[in-house]
Amino acid sequence: MNEDRVNVTSASTEAPAASAPHTKGLRLFKKHPNKIKESKLDIFLNIVNLTCLFFGVLLIIFPLLNYFSLAFNDGNTNLKVVIFPVTPTLNAFKYVLLGEGALDFWRAFGNSVLLTGVVTIGSNLVEAMAAYPLSKRDFPFKGGILMYFIITMLFSAGIVPIRLLMHSFGLIDTIWSVILISISNVTHLLYFKTFFEGIPADIEEAARLDGASDLQLFFRIIVPMSLPIIGSCCFFTIVGCWNGYGSAMIFIGQSAEGKAAQPLAYYLYLMLQSTTLNKNDPWLMANGQNVEAAAMVASIVPILCMYPYVVKYIKGGLQIGSVKG
Repeated sequence: MNEDRVNVTSASTEAPAASAPHTKGLRLFKKHPNKIKESKLDIFLNIVNLTCLFFGVLLIIFPLLNYFSLAFNDGNTNLKVVIFPVTPTLNAFKYVLLGEGALDFWRAFGNSVLLTGVVTIGSNLVEAMAAYPLSKRDFPFKGGILMYFIITMLFSAGIVPIRLLMHSFGLIDTIWSVILISISNVTHLLYFKTFFEGIPADIEEAARLDGASDLQLFFRIIVPMSLPIIGSCCFFTIVGCWNGYGSAMIFIGQSAEGKAAQPLAYYLYLMLQSTTLNKNDPWLMANGQNVEAAAMVASIVPILCMYPYVVKYIKGGLQIGSVKG
């Protein structure tokens, strides 16, 4: 009798377990009772949004694929190129990186590396150190100092006074003129300030009780906790410096000294304006568009290689100000 009771109880306990997958599968097909049903207008708007997004992606991707194809194509068949090379070749890259145009390209590449490195480190370091005290409520004259920075975003002295200033310093036709004009970015200062305001004050108080000075507190506590905003601002600075050529157009000319100081973006701009290619070379005349495309593709490789390593910081930095705890 006891054995029968044991069998009955064991069968009753195993029955729900056996039927659990079946009931779970049925629940997957049931509509969630709390889910809000979308109206026909919502469904229509979603379809319109997805359609616009699809065509927007095509408008961006198609020209890029066409330009990449031209970089790997022979100039005699450029008219047949759509999104794939018709006559694949690396002659354009050989000319840009190893051939006659290699010296100018690599010199401009080095100038851009110097410009981007100095501006990224110097700019973000100065902005972070300026934003940290401004993030404190008890900082004296906080409102006036912050207003001073914001005014520089709205009003500028103009191009002529700045050029005269660079001329008085003897920095015309040098890469340092572009570095000095690019090293200030008040927008990033405000990003840093907003992020620092979200750091709990208890952490700083604990560090001060342990005997940390202001510099130790900033570099050993605040900076490691601020990697998302630091990575985001550094990446935006790198992209802006690497792709920007407006300041170089103002301060760097096309003289012998100016050509030696041209950053890569300005060098590519002049190339696209057909001012640097040799018109007496028949091959270059036939493959001029391919050489330009190859130079453009080679110039974006450093940014593409760096992006996967900083994308996690960019995602964290873009959430600044979204939630306040």
